[in-house]
Amino acid sequence: MNQSTVFHERISIRDFQAKEVATALLRQIVAEAQQAPSWANSQPWKVYVATGATMEAIRKEHLEKSQEGVKGTADLPVKPIQDWGDLPWSNMEKWLEEVKTDPDMETFAKANAQLWNAPVMAYITVPKTTPVWSIYDAGAFAQTLMLSASSNGLDSMVAYENIKYPDEVRRHLPVGEDEIIVAGIALGYRSDHKINNFKSTRIGLDKILTIQ
Repeated sequence: MNQSTVFHERISIRDFQAKEVATALLRQIVAEAQQAPSWANSQPWKVYVATGATMEAIRKEHLEKSQEGVKGTADLPVKPIQDWGDLPWSNMEKWLEEVKTDPDMETFAKANAQLWNAPVMAYITVPKTTPVWSIYDAGAFAQTLMLSASSNGLDSMVAYENIKYPDEVRRHLPVGEDEIIVAGIALGYRSDHKINNFKSTRIGLDKILTIQ
C-alpha cells in the first residue's frame, strides 16, 4: 500500500473481529510510530498496550460504567462541543446528524460502550511535567501509529470514549498518576458489521487552506 493510499484508506473502524494481533506486529507499528517528530526530539510519549485478559477486564469495567451512566473523567479537560468555535462546531454538528440518520450507525452507542470489541487498545501518555506542546507531539505519534497500522493490515479507532474513564486504565495497566493519558487507540481487524460502512466526510480544501 503506497503512502497516498494509506491516507485515504485508513478510516475509523467501530467493530472488530476477536482475532488476536501478533505481539511482533504491535511492536513493529509502535517502533515505526517512534519516527514521529517532537519538540527538540523530546519524544515525551509512552505507550501501554492492553491485550487478552487485560483488554477484557478493561472492557468489562467500561461497559458497566457506561450502562450505569457514569460521567467521564478524562485526564484532559473537556468542554461542550458547542463552545469549540464556528468551524469545528459546524463540522461536528454535521457529523452528529449523519450518525443519527445513517441506518448503519444504529448500534453506535452500544459499540462505544463495548470499546468497539477491539482485541487491542494502545494508550498513549505524556508526563504531567511536560508543556502543552507535548500534546501536539503525542498527536503526531498517534497518527503515525495509525498509519503504520493501516499499512500493515491493521484497522484502528481513536476516540474520547477509549479514555473517558482513566481509572479503569490505571487499574489494569501500570500508568502512573504522574502521566496524562492523551489517547486510546483501538487496534485489530475490522469485522463485517454494517457499522463499518460509515465513513465521515471532509470539508472542502479551500475552507481550511490559505496560500498567498
